[in-house]
Amino acid sequence: MHRRVVALAGQGKTAQQILDAFVQQNGVSILMAPPKRGFNLAGYFVPSLLIVAAGVILTLVLRRWSRAAQPAAPATFPAEVPASPHELERLRRELDQLSG
Repeated sequence: MHRRVVALAGQGKTAQQILDAFVQQNGVSILMAPPKRGFNLAGYFVPSLLIVAAGVILTLVLRRWSRAAQPAAPATFPAEVPASPHELERLRRELDQLSG
């Protein structure tokens, strides 16, 4: 390939003429990057659009998760637990046994 480029340059061809000759012989795939025209423009813009869309989706998901992660309200207990006199007496006896 190098020899062909040197031969074409030796014939007085310009750089663009040499590129055109290679594209004509081998197709557009011979180029390092597709030409910026027609459908090939999608190759330049689609990756950027996908990155922006992924950023927007990630932002929305993280906001939703952070709202859902709010701590729950503490449980409330009644001020007095109703107990019969018999239950209270039994509780006092058991506490006395434990403490002494």
